[in-house]
Amino acid sequence: MKRDIRTVYYQLAYLQERQLLYQRLDTLYSQLADAAALRARTGESTGLEKIAAEARLREMRAQQQQIGREVAVQQQTLMQLLNAPEPLLPTEGSLQKLPLNATSDRSNHPILLLQRQNVNLATADIYLQKQGLKPDFSGRAFTQRLYGISPAFSGFSVSVGVPIAGKSFRQKIKVAQIGSAVQQKQLEYQTLWLNTAAASAQQELEKNNAALQFYETTGLAQADEITRAATAAYRAGEISFADLAQYLAQAADIRQNYLDNLNQYNQAAIQLYFLNNQ
Repeated sequence: MKRDIRTVYYQLAYLQERQLLYQRLDTLYSQLADAAALRARTGESTGLEKIAAEARLREMRAQQQQIGREVAVQQQTLMQLLNAPEPLLPTEGSLQKLPLNATSDRSNHPILLLQRQNVNLATADIYLQKQGLKPDFSGRAFTQRLYGISPAFSGFSVSVGVPIAGKSFRQKIKVAQIGSAVQQKQLEYQTLWLNTAAASAQQELEKNNAALQFYETTGLAQADEITRAATAAYRAGEISFADLAQYLAQAADIRQNYLDNLNQYNQAAIQLYFLNNQ
């Protein structure tokens, strides 16, 4: 449950950041569409720039609607997980790199605890089946009055039950032993799976962290500079709208790739939390 709730929560935070990105682009393209329309009216450019700017603006708004539907789907999932009566959204600025804890408690992972219990039950079943080969001793004491005679008649009896179908019991023991061996192998497999999956999640973290370092130190600042310089150049008439669209697409791709890598990093971290029993 902790893993699933974290997964949906940070997926929602990621989608919210994408919404903010497209909202900023929507504002920018709205301004550019107005500028292109003005230039077309004054004869500074053909109507093609206006058409292209409006088409790009409609594309941005269509993408915003698509993300909005994805948000609604994730909200429904979060409501089910939390048994919440109303849709929930992460707090603003929730999409940040999740911290990593160097310690882990993998040996006490619930998956392994449950499987150890299955191993114990299988071992107990072997003991139970073996009891069927042993004689069964029982005794009882009694006091009985016969035909109103006094004093009452007292005594005791002892009985011995000897199993006759020994072959059947030995077969049951063999089946129980095989079941115990299967449960033990399953425990070994699940232990190996946890360790292997944790190593894979760690590698995924390192891969995405390497990409994030570029975006955090250089990429995002370059995207802002590209957007600022290209917009200023277009308004000054130094570049065409086609050039502007190319520069803005490059800047948007940088920001989108940053968000994608950050989301992948956090999802790998959440999986590592789960595997490390955190």
